[in-house]
Amino acid sequence: MSATKTVMMFGVGDLGGWVLEFLARREGLGSIIVCDNREDWGVVKTNCAATGAGVEGYSKTMIFEKCDVNDIDGTAELIKKYSPDAIYSGLTLLGWAARRIIPYTVGTEKYEKAHAVVIPLQATLLAKLMQALKKSGIAAPVVNNAYPDIVNPVLWKNDLPVLMGAGNLDNIVGEIRRKISVAENVPIGKVTVYFVAEHAVNVLGTRTGIPFFLKVIVGDRDITSKFDVHSLITDRLLKSPVDQTTWLNHPAIAASAVRNIMAIINDTNEFAHAPGPIGLLGGYPIRISAKGVEIVLPEGMSLEEAIKINTDGMKREGVEEIKDNGTIVLTDEASKICKELYGFTLTEIRFADMEDLGLEMVSVFKKLIEKYKIPRE
Repeated sequence: MSATKTVMMFGVGDLGGWVLEFLARREGLGSIIVCDNREDWGVVKTNCAATGAGVEGYSKTMIFEKCDVNDIDGTAELIKKYSPDAIYSGLTLLGWAARRIIPYTVGTEKYEKAHAVVIPLQATLLAKLMQALKKSGIAAPVVNNAYPDIVNPVLWKNDLPVLMGAGNLDNIVGEIRRKISVAENVPIGKVTVYFVAEHAVNVLGTRTGIPFFLKVIVGDRDITSKFDVHSLITDRLLKSPVDQTTWLNHPAIAASAVRNIMAIINDTNEFAHAPGPIGLLGGYPIRISAKGVEIVLPEGMSLEEAIKINTDGMKREGVEEIKDNGTIVLTDEASKICKELYGFTLTEIRFADMEDLGLEMVSVFKKLIEKYKIPRE
């Protein structure tokens, strides 16, 4: 296999760092360009991944480039310089572990019912990267790891088409396949899952009434009825305290992103699951190839039915509606919780306001970290 393909990575923090480590050890990839605004961290992380992969016999061109995506013109020139075959984004204004302090202090359910409020933290930098990509003229597919269920459709509605996300429902699928493999004593490769659900199911589970569709097949047998589907989905294997997230959760989440990227690079037409594919809100079963993404629903399910499951699900984390221009209308409950938790009133999130709201949220979370005496990352 010719290893001439190039991936550019933007954002190699806690989660992106694992994506880098795994990509460094995959076949079919010739170059990885690591981009971050923290040069000291980025250089060390790139060298660590390259050294470890080299010990295992992998030889890739791995280059670090200091890049601040707020500089759209400079980012566009960098993309043109390397002309990547795929782009990974782990960009966020505030990492997941820092944001998880809220569920630990006020309760998961209350936080998640207003989870939409943190969308500006996840969308701001990715939007700038997508503007730079557009300006560069390079047609590289983008895989986003930051709240793709909602962020991706918002960006699509603003002509910034992220191909797909990673993680979220895909991690539940991975856990279900592991559970079935053990219970049925079959190789995990023999287990096929069809799962349709929005991000809220990851944190609130299905026993709260969040809509979903699940079908489990072993070989050619539908064995869904043999199991308590709520237990399969909700009783999670990936659990960790905040300070251990990077060691316990992030490798599995990173694996989802790496699988998606390599399916593009190696044109495998791989069956998978992903949040936010081709501008759709929520999560779906898909096939991934060099040509892009195809939604692959089980027999008897229409795309309209799958979209409704996800549309109903997004309301459980505070999104009443996503308008045609990408404006997010919050549920009344989310607006009330926002005022209670964060101290400001918010009824909708306009695309043009993303950056200002995101920076305000960073300030709010810093104060909460001090209030609850949470150790900084």
